[in-house]
Amino acid sequence: MTAPDAARTAVGAKQLNAENAYTPRERKVVLTFAIIGALIESMELNLLSYPLRDLSDSFSVSTQAVVGVITMQSIASIAGGFVFGWIADRWGRRPTYVAFTSIYGILAVLGAFLTNFELFTVTRILAGVAMGGAFGVIFAMFTETWKAKNRGLMGSVLQGMFICGTLITQAILFSTITTLGSESGWRIGFVIIGAMSVVVGLVAFKMLPESRVWRAARDVVAHSEVEKPDREPMDPQERRRTIVGGIFLTLATTGIFAASYCYITFGPTYLREYAGLSLGWATLVLTIGTILGIASYITFGALSDKIGRRGSTFWSCAVGVVGFGLFLWVGSDTETATGSGTIVSAATVALAGTAIGYAGFGVIGTWISEFYPTRYRAFGSGATYYVARGIGSGLFPLFALMLAGGNVHKAMGFGVAGAIVGMLGCLLVPETRGKVITTTD
Repeated sequence: MTAPDAARTAVGAKQLNAENAYTPRERKVVLTFAIIGALIESMELNLLSYPLRDLSDSFSVSTQAVVGVITMQSIASIAGGFVFGWIADRWGRRPTYVAFTSIYGILAVLGAFLTNFELFTVTRILAGVAMGGAFGVIFAMFTETWKAKNRGLMGSVLQGMFICGTLITQAILFSTITTLGSESGWRIGFVIIGAMSVVVGLVAFKMLPESRVWRAARDVVAHSEVEKPDREPMDPQERRRTIVGGIFLTLATTGIFAASYCYITFGPTYLREYAGLSLGWATLVLTIGTILGIASYITFGALSDKIGRRGSTFWSCAVGVVGFGLFLWVGSDTETATGSGTIVSAATVALAGTAIGYAGFGVIGTWISEFYPTRYRAFGSGATYYVARGIGSGLFPLFALMLAGGNVHKAMGFGVAGAIVGMLGCLLVPETRGKVITTTD
């Protein structure tokens, strides 16, 4: 390509944005793959949690050993957020999507045939690295495709799929384990879910369009390097804004994760040991909580298109402060025999406030991906999300339980601290509502 041709290409690329780069059909295709990708990642992430006892019996190890694998898998996803984010910004959204879905699918199938716990652990750690690619890539390709007008609403629907994937995993493993027995059941479940992931990767290789905004941004950068090789890659003011905003965005996201995992980690135990509910009633309450959680995501996601990402995140976290605060106040603080409690009680109803106490997730995914520039959107998004998840979901629940002296009710109620951190942290993050996603943003 001649220099004049390259210049014309660069000018055209600069005019390309998420509003004009795609047809309605292409937007729907990308959104479909984003939704499926979120479901698959969540299904893979929760592969070990539901069949915890089945895995420990199968490999003749303690449940604590399996929990240790879950922790290592989660830590590995932090590294994956950096690695796959960098790959996606360098070589594209589509090949990276194909890679991480196929990798953790193959590893799930492989793990189903292993009898050595150490080798099984290795497959889950490697799968964790691949899982780290999901959020940054999925939200990058969504944000670079969807128009600004209702991006918050659609982003909240996409974020809700990370919850729905958990339910699908539980349904598949429940069916295989109850039908085939513990040993064969979890293994067949792994094969089914792994095969689904691989099929998604293969179909994406064939049908998922590459991000035109990302491709044009790459061409603009390449042209700029030829024209002005000594030019600074980023304006100092933009660099400062990105670093400071990124720190507080990570802080706010960490707070939301902390609140959510206080509910997710301690909710089932609280219902059975403190509210005294049977397994069946506890499952029903948690299912209702899941539905409330998804509804709260969509509510605040839609609100963010009206009042902004910052305002919606602030008020969603304020709901969390009230919800977790009330739970601390009126929830049961003493253990009760399982089966002796009633579903209609202060101890149970108080849980509803915590179920919607992390509705900020309905906003934060879109906000993260809009905040970072196109040229390193996947890397920045993945880094923010998975660092926050590592701290908020991995470390904070352990700290809360220790601070509560082992009291599950108090530990769960300490999710109020996460909601406060999210509410305050978001105030120092630049607003992005209405942002047109371009090649040079």
